[in-house]
Amino acid sequence: MKTKIPFANRCAWLCALVLGVSCVVTYRLVELQVVDSGNRGRIAADELIEKERIPAQRGVIMDRNEEILTNNVQNAELVANRYHLRELTAVVDGLAYNQVSHTTEWAQTKDAAERRKMLSKKRSELLDNARRRVTPDEKAELRRQLGTADARTNRMLEYDPAVCAYYFQLHDRLVAELLYPYLCRVEVGGSNASHSKRYMTREDIVERIAQTATEQFNREAEKSGAPTRSFRNQIILAKGFNLDTAEKIKETLKKAHVRGIMVQSNPKRSYVMPEMLCHVLGYVDHENRGVSGVEEYFQSYLAGVDGMREYRHNARGQVLPNEDDRYLAPKDGLNLRLTIDMRLQAICEQELDRGMQHYRAKRGCMIVVEPHTGDILAMVSRPSFNLNTKDLITPEGSFKRGSVKDDKGTPVTGDFNFACQTRYEPGSTFKVIAATTAVDKHIMRIDTPVNCSPFSVGFGSKPISDGSFNYRVQPLYCVLKKSSNPGAARIALACKWHNYREYIQRYGLDKPTGVDLPSGGACLLADGNNIVNFSRIAYGYSVAVSPLHMAMVYATIANDGVRMKPRLIDKIISADGSVYDECEPQQVQRVMSSETARDLRQALFSVTESSGQGGRGTATAAAIPGFRIGGKTGTAKKVKEQGGYYEGLYTVSFAGVLPIDNPQLVVMTVIDEPHPTGCQAGGGSVAAPIFRQAAERFINVLNIQPNDPVAYERYRNSKDRTVSQN
Repeated sequence: MKTKIPFANRCAWLCALVLGVSCVVTYRLVELQVVDSGNRGRIAADELIEKERIPAQRGVIMDRNEEILTNNVQNAELVANRYHLRELTAVVDGLAYNQVSHTTEWAQTKDAAERRKMLSKKRSELLDNARRRVTPDEKAELRRQLGTADARTNRMLEYDPAVCAYYFQLHDRLVAELLYPYLCRVEVGGSNASHSKRYMTREDIVERIAQTATEQFNREAEKSGAPTRSFRNQIILAKGFNLDTAEKIKETLKKAHVRGIMVQSNPKRSYVMPEMLCHVLGYVDHENRGVSGVEEYFQSYLAGVDGMREYRHNARGQVLPNEDDRYLAPKDGLNLRLTIDMRLQAICEQELDRGMQHYRAKRGCMIVVEPHTGDILAMVSRPSFNLNTKDLITPEGSFKRGSVKDDKGTPVTGDFNFACQTRYEPGSTFKVIAATTAVDKHIMRIDTPVNCSPFSVGFGSKPISDGSFNYRVQPLYCVLKKSSNPGAARIALACKWHNYREYIQRYGLDKPTGVDLPSGGACLLADGNNIVNFSRIAYGYSVAVSPLHMAMVYATIANDGVRMKPRLIDKIISADGSVYDECEPQQVQRVMSSETARDLRQALFSVTESSGQGGRGTATAAAIPGFRIGGKTGTAKKVKEQGGYYEGLYTVSFAGVLPIDNPQLVVMTVIDEPHPTGCQAGGGSVAAPIFRQAAERFINVLNIQPNDPVAYERYRNSKDRTVSQN
């Protein structure tokens, strides 16, 4: 009895194991056949579904006059699918059509149904001609020799390999004949760089499709029993077709009933004037996503939504007509109409380049603002770049990206938008903040006498002076006219820091500009509670702003004291032409009374005068006879990274208002590190003349009427005579 107990235990364990395995198998079968049958069906169906992405058109960008600035070019490529090109049932379609379409009966028959019958008959003849003539026993022996019953094996059992190979050769030649007109100007790369360029021939097309070198290698390998090479199923025949050519190729292949050649396209962004407005427009990466400028800022608006076309096919890759096939049309991106006027933009680009080259400057910018709306009519920064090639552009010429480096060895790309992203000490253009505070708070009038003699603030601080000049006592407006540092400091100190800071905030200098571009953020300001810092801030030191900040300060004065948000987008327009968003001008706040703004404009006009109280202003080089032009010069030493200032290196600027009595344009010009010949670098000697050259052309383009037509006509005639004599 003792010997039977262990045997009984083993039987019990064995039965339990068999029962457990049976339960697991049963559960899995139920799960596959009942619970998960729907998912499995969907997976199998998905494997027979082919999805084609239909790229959406990226929205175009245009200027305020609807001049197109961007294009979408389809970067199409021609791809051969070897799987279809070596599938007999697909190949005979093209061969049958090629043979039937050249017969007399085809030409005489115009009925579509009759032609389909003729085509079907020829296709059946070709397939029947390729069939093996073997008995069932011979077919069984072939199957035994070929081994596994895959698609290739089944085809070899049903069709004669020699006839199939012949059909494939005929079809390859047919494809080459159809594609040759489109590929005959495509260059073929050679192994030797010294060889002259060669264009693709019909034989090249056949070789790429058939992969003859691989076929030859595999034939020899099969004889010797060596491993074979795999074929490339996706063969790129050529790239770089435009959309029209791609559509013609599609139509040619479709008409010829040729399958296995696909035209795949992806839109490529190109720019109509690639060397202009580059920092505003920005560019896209290889995936057509914006990476800078408006292209990046409005990526979600411009990109659109890709569409999709879905095909169902059988295991051999043949497309099956199915009412369940889905088509989702692409949704094109929205179009942007900028506030930029390309006429003014071109003038700014040319005059800034000319001025920077003349004064041998490293960096610079010009910004043109319409003060009543805040519209940015032009924005130029240097250095810049070519939007299509990304080459660096400087006043000295164009250079390959990465080939030019700065003093620290860092490559200069030109991507940095000097007009929006830099921060610089503005110098005397900042003095209008003190004047605004004093006049608008009724602490002083525009003609209140101000002591402009040198003085010191705080124990041991360096005296504030105007260099070799001592203007003694001047009316407040002459503090701006003569650009007196002691006068500006005394005005600011009389206003107190809390009042002065209020107008810094009203002008929006404590915040980013709000422009629809990557920008440098709010201005940097030293602690004004320190009286030494406060006195320096008054005349444009110990503060760092962007050129756009300063442009909007003067636009506020020109707009009768009302600050507008800088506006770069005029309208957002749908692909069908309807307006998606008007993007109306936005008034931010009233900074000062209209009386204060009027007084300040008259003070700015005195800056360009060559006579009157206080004598000659600092910006007489900006004056145009016949026009009343206002503005303010600025000159500031360059700051060292380790502290202190460089001797002989300046950032100079001029903020111009044209015309001063009815302002239509505010132009901010900033030149960094100029090296003028025969004079000291200053806003009046460098930036003001550049403004004047541009302003004279603005007047003609916009037909701005002079205040004194006789004086302007006399000036124009004199200038024309000078030009003709030279």
